[in-house]
This record gives sequence, C-alpha cells and structure tokens, in this order.
Amino acid sequence: MAQGHLRVTIVEAAKLADKDKTDFNDPYVEVYIDEKKKYKTRTLQNVERPIWNETFDFDIWPSNEYVHIDVYDEDEGKKPDVIGSAKVSLDDVIKKGHYDDWVKLPGFLGFGSRGDIHIRMNFEKTSTD
Repeated sequence: MAQGHLRVTIVEAAKLADKDKTDFNDPYVEVYIDEKKKYKTRTLQNVERPIWNETFDFDIWPSNEYVHIDVYDEDEGKKPDVIGSAKVSLDDVIKKGHYDDWVKLPGFLGFGSRGDIHIRMNFEKTSTD
C-alpha cells in the first residue's frame, strides 16, 4: 500500500437514529485512522439533517487500512450517545485517488441502519513501498 496524504471531508448525515427523546439529535462526528489521533467536527444543536462540511488531514502509512467514522449525540452533562459507527477501506481511495459516497451506519449486529453519512476523500501519494 502507498504512503501519502489523505484529506477527509465529513459533508453531512441523513436519517440518523434519534437518540434524544424530545428534540432532534445534537450530532458530531469523530474521524480517525489511528485511535491516537482523532478529529472531531463541531456539535450541531437540535438538527434533523446535519451539514458539517468539515475537512481533516491525515498522513497515511502502508500499515493503515481504514478510515473510522463514529457519530455521536452530545448530551449536556452526560456521556454522549453513540448513534453509529462505520469504516471505509483505504484500498479503493488510494487506487482511485478520491472517494465521494454515502456510508451506512449499520444497526446492531449489522441489521438495519442508524443512518447515513456523506464522506469525501482525496488521496495524494508521496511514496510507495
């Protein structure tokens, strides 16, 4: 696999599972390649269809396999609720140089859906091994 630079844009989300009982979610997204370096979007308050359009940059090494996406509902004074999680393989992103698609947030044990998240990625190779 190649070494390079990856730019990830968390565009928007749709059909998110509702974690708030009275209002819409207060969602944010964590995106990471490695657990040690996570980026977080801003939290949007009380929205049904969040639009972030936030971009994050990563250095990619041959050992990296996935971009991880975790979507949360922030609750003031409490631990955030997990809405859903997904991962995108870097193989196709690296081969094509770009990615622009909706990713499903699978439900429990892979059944159903907790929503969709729109992600754009661009990869720029710096070297190969």
